Amino acid sequence: MTGEGPGSEISEHRARIRRNAFLEELHYDAYRRLLEAVPPDRFPRLLEIGSGGGFLREVAPHVITSDCLAAPGIDRVIDACQLGTAFAPSELDAICAYNVFHHLSDPASFLRGAAKVLRPGGRIALIEPWFTPIGQWIWRLLHHEPFASDPEHWGVIGEGRLDGANTRLPTSVFRDSDARFAREFPGLSIEQREPFQKGLYLLSGGLRLNTRIPRPFARGLIDLDRKLRLGDRTLGIFGLVVVVRH
Repeated sequence: MTGEGPGSEISEHRARIRRNAFLEELHYDAYRRLLEAVPPDRFPRLLEIGSGGGFLREVAPHVITSDCLAAPGIDRVIDACQLGTAFAPSELDAICAYNVFHHLSDPASFLRGAAKVLRPGGRIALIEPWFTPIGQWIWRLLHHEPFASDPEHWGVIGEGRLDGANTRLPTSVFRDSDARFAREFPGLSIEQREPFQKGLYLLSGGLRLNTRIPRPFARGLIDLDRKLRLGDRTLGIFGLVVVVRH
């Protein structure tokens, strides 16, 4: 890790993404998907949680970036699990995040806080690891982050901003616990849960390995994966989740 202080973790994270053209293009693709779910003309007051080393602002200048650590490019230092105390009721139109929800130590508190600070009709748009029948084995066998097999376990394993994780958490909360979700969050409803991307993150090497795939080739693979939807529900390793506040 380069530099000193808590913000250096975020700076190093950003540098690793920027050095890996394929991983960078996967971020741009994720941002496009999120903005399709919360278009700026309808959801101008957009908060991103866990902005970290990302760069959503490049494609969404209106976004309010946030993280639990102060760092360059972060507008607000916010604990996402205490969201209800950081904004006024109905102050936001939308909340988005990429690969953040499965690191939240108290996801139920995040959702309750989101229900409070979103306006009626506001949305939460998340892109997260997704446990499809076959795609889940990438997370189970090949990814370094832990997972809890029990869908009733709404929490993470370990501690820390990135060290605490549960790659199955988004699937557990947003797909496998409909009755519990409706009971615990009566002001929210799940509008969309769409698996996508058949292994491209693995091909990119992620944050740990730069496979040095040329950017034009990376873009072509991402475009092809978007067009070939066949197999997403079986092989997809990410999911787009959209939740609406009543």
